[in-house]
This record gives sequence, C-alpha cells and structure tokens, in this order.
Amino acid sequence: MKLEEAMRAVQDYYELANPGEDDNFRLVEALEFLIAETKEPKYMCELGWHYCRQKRFDLEVKYMEMAAESGYGPALEELGYVWYYGQNGEVDYAKAYEYYSKGAEADGSLWCKLKIADMYKNGYYVRKNKRRYRKLIEEAYEEVRMRYGIGEPYPQIAFRLAGIRAEDGKTEEAAWLLKMAKKYLAERLSVDFFWGHVEEMEEIVRTLYGLAPLDESKLDFYDLFVVTDTPGRVTFKRRRKTYEMDFSGDDCAIHFQGKWYRNFRDLCEKAEVNGKKIVCICDEFEEFEVYGQEDC
Repeated sequence: MKLEEAMRAVQDYYELANPGEDDNFRLVEALEFLIAETKEPKYMCELGWHYCRQKRFDLEVKYMEMAAESGYGPALEELGYVWYYGQNGEVDYAKAYEYYSKGAEADGSLWCKLKIADMYKNGYYVRKNKRRYRKLIEEAYEEVRMRYGIGEPYPQIAFRLAGIRAEDGKTEEAAWLLKMAKKYLAERLSVDFFWGHVEEMEEIVRTLYGLAPLDESKLDFYDLFVVTDTPGRVTFKRRRKTYEMDFSGDDCAIHFQGKWYRNFRDLCEKAEVNGKKIVCICDEFEEFEVYGQEDC
C-alpha cells in the first residue's frame, strides 16, 4: 500500500452511506499504515474515533494516548471524555480535568471548556462553584456564536445556557435556545452520526417541551421523542412516499418498516431507510400526522 492509496481508502470509507465489516477492516488497515508511515497524530486520533463509534473503548484509548503524547488537541479533548464518563470502565475526574485543561490550552477547545464548566457545576475534582459555572457557560456561548461550525458544541452550550435562563425565570429565551440547540444538533447528526448525540437530542427535546407546548401542526422528526410516549401512530412523507410508525404496542415499543424498536431513541440509533440511517435523512420528512390509540 502507498500513501496515496491509504488516504484514498480513508476518503472512500467516509463517502459510504452504510459501511460494512469489510469496509471497516479496510479503514483500519489504511489508518494503521498512515500512522506507521507518517507518525501524524491526526491519523491516530481518527482511528481512535473509529473504535469509539464501535464502542471498543480500550482501543480508542490506545490511539488517543498515542496522539496526546504530541499535544494534539482533539486527542486531549477525547481523553477528557473517556475519563469523565468512564468509557473504558473507570471514572477518574482528576485525569479528566487534566486532559480538558490541556485541550483548552492547546487549541482553545470549546468542548473542553464546556466540560470544565460542568465539573464546576457538579463539583467533580474541583469544588462546586455555581457562579463559576455560569460565567464559563456565558463566555463559551459568546465564543461559539462567533465561530459556529458543525463540529463545535453549540447545541450543548446552548442547552446549558437555556437551563441558566430558565432558572432565572426567562422561559421564552430558554425555549428559543433549546430550539436552536435542537436545530443544530439535528444538522450535526445528519452528517456525523454519534449515539451520544442522540441521547443529548432526547434531553433537549424533553426539556424544550417541559417549557413550551408541543404544536402538533408543526412537528419535525425529533419531536417524536415526546409524541411516542403515548400509544398511537404517526405518518409522514418523504419524496411523496408515506411512512407509518406505530407505537401502540406494549410499553410503546415502536414498529417501523417491519422492525420493532424498544423506544424512539433505539429507532434513531438503528433504523434505516433505503440503506441510509434515518437520522441522516430525517430533515426530508414532512407532513407529520399523529393519531391517538383510539384511532389505530
């Protein structure tokens, strides 16, 4: 294999709508070759992310630590997450704070600044400091507004700021921030699926409709997180084709295109339409109609 072939193999992989086991093998082979030949930390980090998506966290840590040795910001950031959430089976807030601090210093990572704020809110490793948390979130929001990109944590920061505004009694502003968080996280999921962001989307949607009423005449796909709490059925269209989602079974398990899903989050993580993950095309769904159990 040559460098050009390896880089092309990596590029080809990310153009696949639904990569299989053989595709995953070729990606790993190409990235391992690039790591050996170039020693560039970006390839180490990329391979670590691949293993993270597969929930093979021991291998994720291996390659992230390789990249972090050179002070590579994205690897420092991800290792902070590994230790903060205990992805490899062990939570260590001291290590998380260390990696987040290094990541914030290395390239001004807003993800790292966000999690440092969370540590002050929760009192993880550092002493709990609500005022410090609020200040850090306010600063992070001003920064992310000025440099928003699909890879930046606008939805996560806006979600936290919404909580601050709601606590201060500013319900309308909080609801607006949650709507913006929902919009930009949906955009992120459409091009870069990550199961953790599906969980965040559910939290955003449920918080939003805890503050503002759900308007069934203006539904979008992610509103189904709350719609599917009650037994019933929903129909929607994509390119003139009508789809039906039934959630009238036991515990509101969801039936969609011949398959059952435990809940709407499970559907978001696993369902496909014409070989494409449903979250990658859900912005094309329209004309949602909801029917109660009595209509099913």
